[in-house]
Amino acid sequence: MEQGLCVTFFGGFTISCPGGERVISEQERASQRLWSFLEYLCAFHQNGAGQEELAGAIWEEGEEAADPAGALKTTLHRARAILEELGFPDGKQVLLYRRGRYFWAPELELRTDAEELEELYTAFSAAPDRALSAVLEFLPRYQGDFLPNAAGISWTLPLRTYYHTRYLRLSYGAANRLWELGRLDEAIGVCRQAATLDPYDEQCQLLLMRLFHASGATQTALQHYSQVSKLYMDQLGVAPSPELVDFYQEIARIDASVELDLRIIRRQLLEEGPAEGALICEYAVFQDIYRLMARGMYRSGQVVQLCLLTVLERDGGCPEAKRSAAAMAELERTCLSRLRSEDVAARLNANQYLLLLPTASYENAERVLRRGLEAFKNTLLGRTVAVRTSLLPVLPSRETASRGAPDKELPPRAEWREM
Repeated sequence: MEQGLCVTFFGGFTISCPGGERVISEQERASQRLWSFLEYLCAFHQNGAGQEELAGAIWEEGEEAADPAGALKTTLHRARAILEELGFPDGKQVLLYRRGRYFWAPELELRTDAEELEELYTAFSAAPDRALSAVLEFLPRYQGDFLPNAAGISWTLPLRTYYHTRYLRLSYGAANRLWELGRLDEAIGVCRQAATLDPYDEQCQLLLMRLFHASGATQTALQHYSQVSKLYMDQLGVAPSPELVDFYQEIARIDASVELDLRIIRRQLLEEGPAEGALICEYAVFQDIYRLMARGMYRSGQVVQLCLLTVLERDGGCPEAKRSAAAMAELERTCLSRLRSEDVAARLNANQYLLLLPTASYENAERVLRRGLEAFKNTLLGRTVAVRTSLLPVLPSRETASRGAPDKELPPRAEWREM
């Protein structure tokens, strides 16, 4: 058998021989010490490792073995046995120990996916078109971060961050180059994989939205934004970046192509399903609706209440992320669905909703909210959290007031209360 060893780090640790059918992964052995031993020696195979260095990599601080030299000798014996399972006649001739250092036989060709990523990154940076096909062949093989099952081991942390950044940048570069070449489906595939592996990378999410839009799938881009926005709210408690919001607003506008049949436009503007419960929209859309209502208040005489719903623990603290996400989903399902069809709702952050309640006095708004919140409080989750409300009248637009409209006094009532 050819004297070679193929090693993967991304998504999990495996070792195999070139052309061999046997692949051994860390899932096949229970000993974390054995895999830490092999992982460290493979990651730094060009230099080997001294006994003290290797012991420090295997045993974290406070876990030192009573006899490190003896423990390493036993681990070395077990590692050589694994190599013999792969087909090497004698593991002692492959994994060596000389004068306190552990290293691989000089004639052994050891290749890792981490080194391949680094080489492709350098090659693509120098000549994108020449390296593009090799990059596209490699990217699907990146199945996750560097040694994800060793996340608590200190020496892996900087390497995990380093290679993760390398992978994302290589994916951005490949997707953008494919876009320039008109290969949009391939670009979307590359970017979609990167966004799946790191859903919190906003640069990747923005590029994916741009690619959807460029391919003509604008509705898919808009739906993707909604998914990303919900993910960030549920898991991080933050709104998307201004760049994501700006692009969403840009593509959400009516398409600039000429449409002469107004009946077609009217049909496109209709909601797909029945108009039941509050209209739930993105915060950016909510802002536009708020401003529209504020503009028309003086002329129409309409009163609009702005309401803030906040989900809290019974002791007044904020729920942890998963609990908050579940409570907000239940609040939308049970409470917002019972509001009137002319009411508008938007999620402000991880545990707050904003509402617009048109043609409702302060007292009427309270009654509308109480009906929905009672339904929420009757759920299992609703019994364990508190929902506090605050109400204020929407202020008329300044521009409208400057035109000489009569100055109507609106009661500045704002109260926090649990309903």
